[in-house]
Amino acid sequence: MEKMKKWNQIYEWSKKVRTYFDRDCSASLVDEEDPVVRRVVKRLSDPGYLQTKGLEQKRFDAEFAFRKLRRRNRGRMMIRVGSVAAVFALILGGVVLYKGDFSQEKKVPELTRRITSVLQPGANKAVLHLADGRELVLNDALRAKVETKEGVVEVDSMGVVYGIKEDSVSTEREQAYHVMSIPRGGEFHLTLADGTQVWLNSETELRFPVHFAGGERNVYLKGEAYFDVAKDSAHPFVVKTSMGDIKVLGTAFNVSVYDERMIAATLEKGSICYLKDTRKGVLIKPGEQLISTEGSDLPVVRKVNTRLYTAWKDNLFCFEEQHLDQIMSTLARWYDFQVKFESEELKKLELSGTLDKYSDIQPLLRLFELGTDVKFEIQNKVIYVRRNVK
Repeated sequence: MEKMKKWNQIYEWSKKVRTYFDRDCSASLVDEEDPVVRRVVKRLSDPGYLQTKGLEQKRFDAEFAFRKLRRRNRGRMMIRVGSVAAVFALILGGVVLYKGDFSQEKKVPELTRRITSVLQPGANKAVLHLADGRELVLNDALRAKVETKEGVVEVDSMGVVYGIKEDSVSTEREQAYHVMSIPRGGEFHLTLADGTQVWLNSETELRFPVHFAGGERNVYLKGEAYFDVAKDSAHPFVVKTSMGDIKVLGTAFNVSVYDERMIAATLEKGSICYLKDTRKGVLIKPGEQLISTEGSDLPVVRKVNTRLYTAWKDNLFCFEEQHLDQIMSTLARWYDFQVKFESEELKKLELSGTLDKYSDIQPLLRLFELGTDVKFEIQNKVIYVRRNVK
């Protein structure tokens, strides 16, 4: 938990530094910031510092070091790249942010042109379709407080909080629904009227009521979301999907239903029950994952490392002995690219790795190349996965 708080703090510092350069803020505003933010801004404003970092990077022969490591590990390849990717992102990101004149140093502009052409990571963005027909386009910069007939929608850097007016609650009338849609390359956080926290992943849609009424708190999901449900024993919380329902009282779990023929529910704490058609419900315990596919008689329940399926909400991608086509599919939703494999065989390569979601994707792909006989070629918004012919 302490490590995650530290990473969240680093992420907030990074956003403030980026905002300073994007908006060309005055020095007085920077003086009011955290000492860490002031120090980073000062360094990234110094051409000499950036040139020195560029030279340091050139002196490090990553390929030689990785070849040496690879000779020691002839078995299943496991790549841990979180810290490496973070270092690359800080060094190279600094070059992108700097707006000064590097005319006396020819190598730096060439590096800048190369970096700015790579695929960019996603960001906090969504569209909230209110029940009254209005639409709110959400992003990191938006700060808003929107009044509706039944409540108030508040938007800030932490996401969306929806609250209802006490006198608007009525179980008599027909329920109205809001819809939050997350595009490719986006994510967003939502707090429902009952206090339930929801993290929505890329290419996801959540339909939720203006207020919860009746015996159950029902929401409708397409895509992937992590729920931390506010406990209310009298009103079970139900996530409805095309592949069945997940019913809970108060718990934290992840649901993925990108493919309408399969659902995966991963439980971190509490307990959940999977219901489909008229079949008897299947209970899931903490540390377990349920997978149900279309046409199968019974769902499969197995013990898993839940971190692999929930780390995305904490700005990390964690892969462990996962097929390359699954890894690329996950990355494609976030970095917004298409992927094309030269052969079916390449899809089944098993790789492992950890990556900061807000890092450049290229260090990860480069390390995958060094550890296997695969080559990644980026052309516009398409990554071609080919066999590396030496």
